[in-house]
Amino acid sequence: MNKEKKKKDQAITGLDIVIVILILVIMKTGFTAAFYKSRADRLSFTQDSSHLSFDLQSNDYASLIQGKYINEFNGEKDTGGYHALADYIEAASMYKVYNAKGYTDRAEQEKSVMEKSRAAMNELTVFADKADKMFGIEE
Repeated sequence: MNKEKKKKDQAITGLDIVIVILILVIMKTGFTAAFYKSRADRLSFTQDSSHLSFDLQSNDYASLIQGKYINEFNGEKDTGGYHALADYIEAASMYKVYNAKGYTDRAEQEKSVMEKSRAAMNELTVFADKADKMFGIEE
């Protein structure tokens, strides 16, 4: 008996290698997608009242305003009066700039935003008074 080995065609060997590589790429892509999906499910991209309170206690008004915009982008509405306070501080800074530059119409618009925000912030008006002193705004 004569056993002859059949030679494999080089094209078939090349295709086998391509198939193995494609399987590895698909597996890697699937694992990566599953990893990021599980991370997205666990993470919350909103800032709750405790985060905003911490920013306020450390006098980090820029982070307070940034947290407000992050929450608005992600649909979070229930943060007490922190969003109103962030609106107030942002409007107060803009009021100060417009008033100093002589843009009275824009300054009055910001002043109306300040008044509306002050009415909505409840017990956080103490911090609005602090912001008024910080910006040198007289009532």
